[in-house]
Amino acid sequence: MGKPGDLTGEQWQAVEHFEGPLLVLAGPGSGKTRVITRRIARLVERGVDPRGILAITFTNKAANEMADRVSQLLPGTRVWVSTFHRFCAHVLRRNATQVGLQPNFTILDQSDQSQFIKQVMGDLEHDIVKYPPGVIASQIGRAKNRLQKPDDLNSALDDSYADPLEATTAKVYAAYQKALLAANSVDFDDLLMHVAVLLQEQPDLRERLDRRYEFILVDEFQDTNLVQYQIVRALSADFPNLCATGDPDQSIYGWRGAEIENILRFESDFPGTRQVRLEHNFRSTQSILTVADRLIQFNTLRKHKQLLTNNAAGVPVRYWEFEDADAEADGIAKFIIEEVESGHRSWSDFALLFRVNSLSRRLERACVRHRIPHQVASGVAFYERAEIKDMLAYLRLIVNPHDVAAFRRIINTPVRGIGKQTQNKILRWSQIEGLDLLQACQHADRITGLAKRGAVGAKMFARMMAEFSLADTGSVEGLLRKVVEKTRYTYGWDNAHAAEDDVQRLANVNELIAAAAAYDHTVDGESSLEGFLEESTLVADLDSLDPLAGKVSLLTLHSAKGLEFPVVIIIGLEENLLPHERALRDNNYRELEEERRLLFVGITRAKQELVLTRSTQRELRGRLEVTIPSQFLRELALNRDVEPTGTSISATSDTEALLERHKARLRDQLAMQLANKKPLLMTGASLLSGSKEAASMPCKFAVGMRVRHPQQGYGQVTDVGFGSRRTVTVQFESGQLETYVAAMSPLQPVGIG
Repeated sequence: MGKPGDLTGEQWQAVEHFEGPLLVLAGPGSGKTRVITRRIARLVERGVDPRGILAITFTNKAANEMADRVSQLLPGTRVWVSTFHRFCAHVLRRNATQVGLQPNFTILDQSDQSQFIKQVMGDLEHDIVKYPPGVIASQIGRAKNRLQKPDDLNSALDDSYADPLEATTAKVYAAYQKALLAANSVDFDDLLMHVAVLLQEQPDLRERLDRRYEFILVDEFQDTNLVQYQIVRALSADFPNLCATGDPDQSIYGWRGAEIENILRFESDFPGTRQVRLEHNFRSTQSILTVADRLIQFNTLRKHKQLLTNNAAGVPVRYWEFEDADAEADGIAKFIIEEVESGHRSWSDFALLFRVNSLSRRLERACVRHRIPHQVASGVAFYERAEIKDMLAYLRLIVNPHDVAAFRRIINTPVRGIGKQTQNKILRWSQIEGLDLLQACQHADRITGLAKRGAVGAKMFARMMAEFSLADTGSVEGLLRKVVEKTRYTYGWDNAHAAEDDVQRLANVNELIAAAAAYDHTVDGESSLEGFLEESTLVADLDSLDPLAGKVSLLTLHSAKGLEFPVVIIIGLEENLLPHERALRDNNYRELEEERRLLFVGITRAKQELVLTRSTQRELRGRLEVTIPSQFLRELALNRDVEPTGTSISATSDTEALLERHKARLRDQLAMQLANKKPLLMTGASLLSGSKEAASMPCKFAVGMRVRHPQQGYGQVTDVGFGSRRTVTVQFESGQLETYVAAMSPLQPVGIG
């Protein structure tokens, strides 16, 4: 078979590769989904059993798109395209008893998990104000992503020097896992960790799955965490036909456990790896790619590649400065209106990207004021809405009568006179008697100290729940309709006097019923309540944007991953925003490099036009502050002649010199760090060490920044020292070279050099 005309030579190399490990380094817009799906089709053409192929990605949207393309290439052939969590849920249901669960276990979402941990902390009498359940949940999640069990956390603690948060986390973690097993429940991280542990401890299972899935393809490999990586390695030990597709330059999820080293060390972990680089970009103009390429070269944790395109140069990348955030929002709104009214653009061509959600408020307000149709990729996702969670909780308790989180959510919803004290007594009695929660409710009149009203309400609840059966209704849709009818959950929401909120809530419940009907249809009459709940719980991207809505899109840079727009406007290129202030205190450059990758991802979402903006003053945490231009602007070789209407970014003669100085500083700082064997905190181009005060205060100066001195006038920062009394060296326009203690100097930042 020869190379198809719609594939480049490099794409065909990846598609045609047969056995052995394959690493596909795929730059943005390089057609990696096409490569993965064509590779699957080519494997089937070469005689590989479709049931022996497993493709894994991170989002349902990506998995569905990939599955659709495979079905078009291979009509009537079923290849499993899944997310990590869905695959692990499938494996765990078939091996649940080996980790102390039953196959009908419940999967808790993040809000249920937080409530569960809150209850556990209450039982342990921990202070939930000092140690919020959300923080503890995050700490436990990190431990699970590192494959650490409760005993591992406890053994790592030194009682005499234990950090209070770590000590609290260790105790809560142990109690939380016991409570989860008692409730026959798992959280998202458990899905991965349980499977990773099974593959480690059950060699027969590992060998069987390795043999079952002879060819594995993993998309977005740079976003894998340790647990996901261990799962993939275990399934590729005997048959190392692993195809990993990804881009280290687009690794932006370190904060949730992703380890960029997984892709950087792929060749050493899988000897004999063939590497293919997809460097040809089909999405963006040359101007946009030039800027993106220039920026990402400042990172060191990467595999070098170029961004190539046959597209035209296009409109130069623009940079706009505004007096304040309101002027910024209004200026952007007016630009969009002019473009649309001139007929050059439609509303849906525009995406406004920002580092933190708080920046969207003024943009939304400007859109409303100027009557610009817009959509925000935030807010409450469909499956996070209270009425949807209530309905699903009924279904969860039908499937798993041990589900404490579901029980607490709906036993008194709608109100049945069963308060928290009554609920607690039922829970405790069920544990003592070894009964599930519905059995305990059935016999509530036997519970000592339970008020008659509560006992009657609990028994009525148990009788009602006993009437709900998938076998009786024949479908998930029918069961859901029966639950709504019997509970009278939506009573009064459809009359002429119903409040607008109730009308919306009724519409949401009806949409859930429609989703159940669609599920019944897709499984060809073999409805499974566990399957529907699993599908509902593991949907992580239902709050995605509608590309056909005809609206301007507002979203964070993280949310923009995987999307593309004709015109992208990135807001707030300022120190402490982009890069985020946390990255400016990073002690090994990792977070700063991730912030740079995040901007790189934002830039490469643009197909035809890119605009970068900054406000010279911005209200943050309730205070109006003068901002400092992002160090990334300097790395982009920004034109210094900035006008309110915008200016273009163009290459300057000293771009290469700037890059070399940057890399030299990194080498020097790393050498110093190794020599001192002390953590150094990096802020822009500066390093801080020493006192707590120095470590907690980001430096407002960076090499290359223009500053003003009351007597000396204007100059440029040539060096920033480190230590508790960090110094700033300035070359003034007069030729004078002066050094100041940063915290005591009268120097004021005025822009980029």
